[in-house]
Amino acid sequence: MSKLLDLVFRRRSEKSRRESAHRINLVSFLFGFTDSFYAYVLSIYFSRVIGSDNVGGFYLVAYAVIFVLLWFLHRIMRKIGGSVISFFLAILAGVIFATILTVIPVTWPGAILAILLLISTNVAWVALDVALEQSSEDGVTGAVRGLHLTMINAGFLIAPFLATRIVDLYDFGGVFFGVTLGLSIVLAIAIVLLHDRDGISTTRMEARSAWKKMLREPNLMHIYNVSFGLGFFYFIMVIYTPIHLVNLGFTWQEIGILFTIMLVPFVLLQYPLGVLADKKYGEKEFLLASIGFSLIATLSFSLISSNSLLFWGMLLFISRIGAAGIEVLRDSYFYKHVDGGDDDLISFFRTAYPAANIAGALLATPLLLFFPLRSVFYLVTIVLLFSLYSAFRLEDTK
Repeated sequence: MSKLLDLVFRRRSEKSRRESAHRINLVSFLFGFTDSFYAYVLSIYFSRVIGSDNVGGFYLVAYAVIFVLLWFLHRIMRKIGGSVISFFLAILAGVIFATILTVIPVTWPGAILAILLLISTNVAWVALDVALEQSSEDGVTGAVRGLHLTMINAGFLIAPFLATRIVDLYDFGGVFFGVTLGLSIVLAIAIVLLHDRDGISTTRMEARSAWKKMLREPNLMHIYNVSFGLGFFYFIMVIYTPIHLVNLGFTWQEIGILFTIMLVPFVLLQYPLGVLADKKYGEKEFLLASIGFSLIATLSFSLISSNSLLFWGMLLFISRIGAAGIEVLRDSYFYKHVDGGDDDLISFFRTAYPAANIAGALLATPLLLFFPLRSVFYLVTIVLLFSLYSAFRLEDTK
């Protein structure tokens, strides 16, 4: 009788977790659309404020704050009611910042508000990730993470095209109006769908403990390096690719088309790769191939000056085939190697992106004082080579 009851309760728990994950995925889709609405044009906003392409300093400030917040975020979550409440508050802050940005000109005060908007949306993503982890089980990690990333990137797919068109027609005020509207919708729907989740996080960030554990588990250290490399890739590409394409003579409408093409692999590949990693092949071989795709494409960015729309569409598409694979396989691999007792490791793992963003800003900013814009793509190539080495050192899960 007790076994039957255990089975019933376990199935109810699994059903509840699946339903919760589906709700989070819907919110992620809407949030992904809204977040990408400004992400790919923000570097142009900053460059207009200072009259230069060297905008890394703005991102350095933003991601330094985000990095510090991550160390205390779970303590804050516990005090204010958990990850879901933290998500609500971060989105609300984003609505306020975006609303003000809608009505003020492109100036230094606007740049400060844009930094605050970037911080608030990044904190919201971490809070949502914590909520998803509480709804996931190890046996289907690849599938859960793959579906989650697919939903996010499906939201990302159309937004850059719309955003570049709006910049062309209504300047940045139109973009931030779209962000205000989008975040307001995300907040309203999230309150309806996630209000019954307590989302209480018991995670504590103990840096010394996490670092010692990482050193004792080489696989975790290697996958952290892979995640760092991906974060570095994203940082440089999101900030400097739009500027580079503008310098090559592409119009905003053409850039919007290129970015839409670029994001298609995220929608097509991530869920199938996550399922294949779970059921048959493991992550290592796919991960090596994915890093190889991104590495070759990034090196091409720095070597080729063509202004062919077709060529750049193909090159950006190939680069994101790699990035899409790295993203889902990295998550799948890491979460298979941790459990509920490894809260500090999970928190430490989440610092890879802000650490990579800080490193990207610290390296790219002085580099661009002496070398042309294309030099930042050489920088990404070097970092991806280190990621490739770390991926070779991984012990596969199959």
